[in-house]
Amino acid sequence: MIRLATVADVSPIDTLILTKAMEFKAAGKTQWQKYLEPSRTDTVTYDVTNGTVYVYEENDTIVGAVSLIPPTSWDENLWSDADAAVYVHRLVVDSRHKGKQIGTQLMSQAMAGSKRIRLDCVATNGFLNDYYLRFGFSYVGERDGFSLFEKQA
Repeated sequence: MIRLATVADVSPIDTLILTKAMEFKAAGKTQWQKYLEPSRTDTVTYDVTNGTVYVYEENDTIVGAVSLIPPTSWDENLWSDADAAVYVHRLVVDSRHKGKQIGTQLMSQAMAGSKRIRLDCVATNGFLNDYYLRFGFSYVGERDGFSLFEKQA
């Protein structure tokens, strides 16, 4: 079941993000290194209280989450007109639930009703670059080693 996150969900979302960051590190990936730091909890709290965060819940356990938030300093560094859209950040699914299309369902929910959505990913991550194109995002370029994508309703 997909639902809006509440403050009570901060800890399980935080744990999902930390676990995924640790998996990336163990696999030799540099993606999400900043989420190995305790400050990630502040980011998750910001997302839940200032944006729209959806969680995927299965058997009373959160196994996925995605944040749709106003532009952050990160977005402002990548986009010259950052205020023109909302941004998808921190799409995460528990690896034990891989193959259930949870990420697809979360992305569809996050995109519903938004006029202009943007996101970025590491330019060398072929899987994510292809994944976002499948959702109808347009590739708009690369900046500082990140692929930039946008979708307008």
